[in-house]
Amino acid sequence: MQLTAYSLQLTAQPKATLLTAYRKHLKMQETPLKVDYKTDTGKRRAHNEDSIIVDYRKGIFLLADGMGGHQAGEVASRMAVEVAYDHLLATLGSKNTDADIFKVLASSLFKADRSIKISSTEDNFTFMGMGTTLVIALVRGDSAYLCHAGDSRAYLLRQHVMKQLTKDQTWGEYLVEEKHVAREKIPPQSWHVLTQAVGVTHKIRPELKKVKLKAGDILLLCSDGLTDMLTDEEIKKIVWRYKNSGFDETAMYLVKAANHKGGRDNISVVLVKYKLAEVEFECTTCRSSPRDTRKIRGLSKKGKAKK
Repeated sequence: MQLTAYSLQLTAQPKATLLTAYRKHLKMQETPLKVDYKTDTGKRRAHNEDSIIVDYRKGIFLLADGMGGHQAGEVASRMAVEVAYDHLLATLGSKNTDADIFKVLASSLFKADRSIKISSTEDNFTFMGMGTTLVIALVRGDSAYLCHAGDSRAYLLRQHVMKQLTKDQTWGEYLVEEKHVAREKIPPQSWHVLTQAVGVTHKIRPELKKVKLKAGDILLLCSDGLTDMLTDEEIKKIVWRYKNSGFDETAMYLVKAANHKGGRDNISVVLVKYKLAEVEFECTTCRSSPRDTRKIRGLSKKGKAKK
């Protein structure tokens, strides 16, 4: 889906939300990006502890997968994406060098990390120990800049090849990379124990990466609710099948496939397609109860529940 730069009104309902969309073709400068996204509670979880922010006009995309009891994960993930996004808006400006951009991306993650730690150690014991993964993608010109901590992933699909751009920061990966333990000998639960998480790790060290984009490339950000249910090959086949005429429904089909396989966790997906031949803008409004109303500045904020 895509969003205009105009203000959008979003209302939320505790049990269910109804997404309604209307599309406008506008005579404006062509955007090089097309975006589709979806977040879903899945089949097993009572709450959605994932959060995403999509701002395609500024090329900023964030996805977080929270953890912690009593909905603390939802608080952590929402805080992470909102604090990091606000910091990016305030500090990115016209910074163009790779070093400056990486510095801003890292500082946005550090700021989110500090905010969660402060909130989890203050009066409310309910939120003690809460944390979240966080993956940030910034598209500038023909380059994508990534900053991440945890096991939410970023992929690049180019032609028929899909490559994982981020490295899972889990105990399992640590044993493989640092201790040279064979993957088949690692206990399954080790792949779900994070070695880094925003708001939890004492001194967090985000992974930073730059990727040059080509026409037709698709960036995919996702939580492990997708990758635990679907193999990379299954994900690639779905994205490739709908990469053109059906792109606006790709995220929906990915979530549907993960739920069909069991949907054990919350599932969040953000897809960013680079270089389009035509311009298409879509406004999305979440409607339900009129009581809970928030203003969103030309972007989409969605809360999810998890682990």
